[in-house]
Amino acid sequence: MECYTGPFIRFKVHLPVLYGESAETAVGRLLGEIISRSGDISILDWVGEASTMHSCFPANPTLYQTLPCIPSTPSDASRRDGLDFERVRKLYSSLASLPLARFVSQRLSLPSIAHWVTTVELLSSSTNPSRYVYAIHVSHLQPLEVTLSVSLGEQTPGTHVLVRPWHPKTLEVAQTNSDTDPLWKLMEQLEQPFSAFLLRRLPHNEYKRTASDCAIFARVRDLDSILESEILIPEIV
Repeated sequence: MECYTGPFIRFKVHLPVLYGESAETAVGRLLGEIISRSGDISILDWVGEASTMHSCFPANPTLYQTLPCIPSTPSDASRRDGLDFERVRKLYSSLASLPLARFVSQRLSLPSIAHWVTTVELLSSSTNPSRYVYAIHVSHLQPLEVTLSVSLGEQTPGTHVLVRPWHPKTLEVAQTNSDTDPLWKLMEQLEQPFSAFLLRRLPHNEYKRTASDCAIFARVRDLDSILESEILIPEIV
């Protein structure tokens, strides 16, 4: 079977047919195999109902769609003069050394930049259809407002975390005369708005994706906030 992930990546996957298996489970097995072989996280870019097999997989392939374009913002290179490049270098090294995402025993290990949710405020709600509008405050990020079809429930510190999935190849390594240029490119990249996953923390240090019916776009507050970022590899079920 030939599979395509992202715009141009193609590879072959051998997926045995299981008698009586539902289409949803078969798709989940296929996606797990793709991640295991390639570490490709682009297959997690979907919006809609989650699969019963895994919270990061879609209930059906039709949920893959072109997500709204995230507009980039201009960068001010003059700010690099006051930047602590030693801290940037440490962040760069930490991100470069992260492993690829992997899917083993129904668990997705997803290297990420993590931002913990501090407060969640229900702004409004309605029924038929169910709609919940939340104002979400997250450490080191600008405030968010999201509209969901499900309630986030009772909130306690550490209940939810917003993550930015990371692939080592995302780093833009440039061959230049100055070793600070790749570091500045990283800061420029991390300052841009990004697509994020909202995870709910479960017992035994496991996580589950929630609010998958909403595309969540977030942005850091400033350059200092980037340097305060936490690296996390959650085990997602």
